[in-house]
Amino acid sequence: MKTAQFLKFDKSDSQNLALAALDYTTDFERKFKLEQILINFSVNVSETITITLDSALGANYDTVLQEVTLVAEKSLVYRPQGQANFQAGDELRIQCTNANGIGVAYASIKSSEM
Repeated sequence: MKTAQFLKFDKSDSQNLALAALDYTTDFERKFKLEQILINFSVNVSETITITLDSALGANYDTVLQEVTLVAEKSLVYRPQGQANFQAGDELRIQCTNANGIGVAYASIKSSEM
């Protein structure tokens, strides 16, 4: 049986990397399907981005979904391979280093309601 899905509003956050690293955790608090994560920068950056499942089961079940080191790039698109269904209480954590201390990071998460 197929479950109906409805596109939800984006979750988003931004961080001036000259001041601090980006460290954003969602607050879905419901079942959801991850469609994609878009990360854009105000300038080309060389930073490491980590996308992690913050599991409702606790820290022992947290899983890195993707870690990418950008070199002089302005954006990153993460789309899960196959189904990416999450339970109520599961959240996503997006981190971006600020090793070079320049630019603003903008993170946007697109999801569907299950």
